[in-house]
Amino acid sequence: MAYIGSMSGTAGSSYTDYSRISGLATGLDTESMINAMMQVARQPLDRLLQQKQIWQWRQEDYRTVNNALRELRDKLFSAKLQSTYLTKTTTTTDSKVVTATAASSATPGTYTISVSQLASAAAAVSGKGIANAGETFDPNASLFSQQSLLSTPIAYDVQDFSEAITVQTDANGNLFAKLSHDIVDPGSFTLNIDSTEYSLANGNLVINGTPAEGQVALDTTTGKIRLGDGVASEGQSLAAKYDYGFSFSINDLQVNTEQATLTFDPARASLNDLISLVNRNQTAGVTMAYDASSGRVLLTAKATGENSAISLTGKLLTETLALPVLSAGKNAEFTINGVLTTTSSTNTYTINGTTLTFAGEGTATITVASNTDAIVDSIKSFVEQYNTTLKTMTDLYYQKRNRDYPPLTEAQKEAMKDDQIEKWEKMARSGMLANDTTLGSAIFSLRQLISSVVEGQPISIINGKEVTLNTLGSIGIGTSNWWRQGQLTVNEEKLRQAVEADPEAVMRLFTNPNATGSLTDTSDPKSGLAVRLYNTVNNSIKTITDTAGTSADLADNSYISKRIRDIDKRAYELQRRLDDKLVQYYNQFTRLEQAINRMNAQSMYLMSMFNGQ
Repeated sequence: MAYIGSMSGTAGSSYTDYSRISGLATGLDTESMINAMMQVARQPLDRLLQQKQIWQWRQEDYRTVNNALRELRDKLFSAKLQSTYLTKTTTTTDSKVVTATAASSATPGTYTISVSQLASAAAAVSGKGIANAGETFDPNASLFSQQSLLSTPIAYDVQDFSEAITVQTDANGNLFAKLSHDIVDPGSFTLNIDSTEYSLANGNLVINGTPAEGQVALDTTTGKIRLGDGVASEGQSLAAKYDYGFSFSINDLQVNTEQATLTFDPARASLNDLISLVNRNQTAGVTMAYDASSGRVLLTAKATGENSAISLTGKLLTETLALPVLSAGKNAEFTINGVLTTTSSTNTYTINGTTLTFAGEGTATITVASNTDAIVDSIKSFVEQYNTTLKTMTDLYYQKRNRDYPPLTEAQKEAMKDDQIEKWEKMARSGMLANDTTLGSAIFSLRQLISSVVEGQPISIINGKEVTLNTLGSIGIGTSNWWRQGQLTVNEEKLRQAVEADPEAVMRLFTNPNATGSLTDTSDPKSGLAVRLYNTVNNSIKTITDTAGTSADLADNSYISKRIRDIDKRAYELQRRLDDKLVQYYNQFTRLEQAINRMNAQSMYLMSMFNGQ
């Protein structure tokens, strides 16, 4: 059972409210006497709760250290990536011709690019306005409703179509079925039911009328089929065959065809509905748009290059929308350094890790170089985080422990002002991790590794001199004066010279992997400093977590949390005993009061007897 105790110096409040007699007979200040005795009895509990407070403070400080170490670990994760030190920068002499981006693997160098042709996509544009001159076409209204405005009225694309339809019952109890498409020619319609064919030729099909017994009636406007008595029953499947129109295709997108799942009905749908249908289907491979100022429709292939194409079928597209005017796609054509002439289906091209983006025809020079500023800034950022983390750790390690200022009990707090409590607890809170072995070991590991040597580094040439970039000092990162407790300093000029002269050597100094690939091994002398530091920080975080846990742990089994839970159990038992002792004291004083009362009563009786004689 967990106990969350206060450090009150008064008698506890966890007791039963017994009837008490407070000094009426004895004249004693019973409450004060009991409180005084309880304060003495409570001292072991107060000392125990003070121990708990100290453990809690130590736990908080450990977690502060771990948070700082995690921030350093995050920075080290980037510091041990090769891409951090191989970042490249690109410049162009004419961004209107070509721009470039370089991957970390890009080869530094200069490229002269001559662009003679940009890549373009195939396109189709209406050869004329889709509406008659002087007419106002509404792209949001149905196409059929504007037939009289169209320069080329909508024409049918007649094709044979078969489908299975199911007999249903309407609200009036009549049997009917419904076709999927509009019918071009009612004479082409046949309906097969139980080996009987219904058609105009057979005389058992009525157009836009009411069917008699043994007949079917077709509404050519709605595509609804009414069934006469004795023809079919509800739920029965019927085989319909007829000609219908308005089928079309754009590349692989098929609409209103027998193979298509998409339908489009100009009687109800608008041009904008058609545009939406085309643009949201990837199989078309095009984008469609309507230019209201010219009254024309434009189709543009999504892919560029000479293989970009637009294939159109259907009178709705080729006649009503007048779209047969096509321009073929083209490849980009360009020359690199006056030697390599090549083409690309897009306006981008990658060479040696550098991606060129063509913007126009002409000649421009692209320069690819190491991004010295970004690399230097990244290293400086690591140093800043290292210093911040180390300061957090050393401040706690060297902080003075004020043993003359134990945690305050609740009784002591009640006798003090708020500012007095704040000053006291600041002194009491200090030095919880002073000279702590766990923290000291973590600090020592960091400072030892930061000054270590990376073996196997090749010779670099900097300012004409042979240099081995195998320590932080060799690239301008040193340790400050002793009183700054191991803080790092950066000679930016020296660091910049090393990065400019040999960025790969700087990269290896930080990123060489260890032989085992372990995230805890720090012993490989050839592994990079960031790799070793990352593993060291990982080890320290685990050790401190085992000691103090984390605030995110639902079940914290760290050493300190176990100690706190043990104190809670002991405090609970002590509090229970104090409650019993409080009851005992009150009972004793109550019995004393009762005894004195009896004696007083006897005395009064005797006195009255003597006075009566």
